[in-house]
Amino acid sequence: MTSQQSAAPLGGRYKQGVPAIDLFIERGTERVPCDHRYHVVERGAVIASFSTLRAARRQYQERLLAANYTPTPAEPISAEERLRKENLERDLLRSASYWAESYRYGGGGGKLRHR
Repeated sequence: MTSQQSAAPLGGRYKQGVPAIDLFIERGTERVPCDHRYHVVERGAVIASFSTLRAARRQYQERLLAANYTPTPAEPISAEERLRKENLERDLLRSASYWAESYRYGGGGGKLRHR
């Protein structure tokens, strides 16, 4: 995936963008002023600043469409690799389910637990 995104609590850092074309929405990072606003940054220059993320995303989407960027398609995964990953996920879910339902690891209880 070519998009980076990190959400932060109110007043924190925020960065979302496409590194391939150097287009980002940033807040509280090294490249933008620390004024608690969302900045649309293109090729290292601040294009616009907004007080809300919604407004910044509108400008970001307009710039993204204007750049006519299409991400490179992901490499296809072979059927064997997909099956291996599915088996691994299934085994992890079985293990988690076993330990969650196991009476010994359920928590609580005491001396009179099994009476």
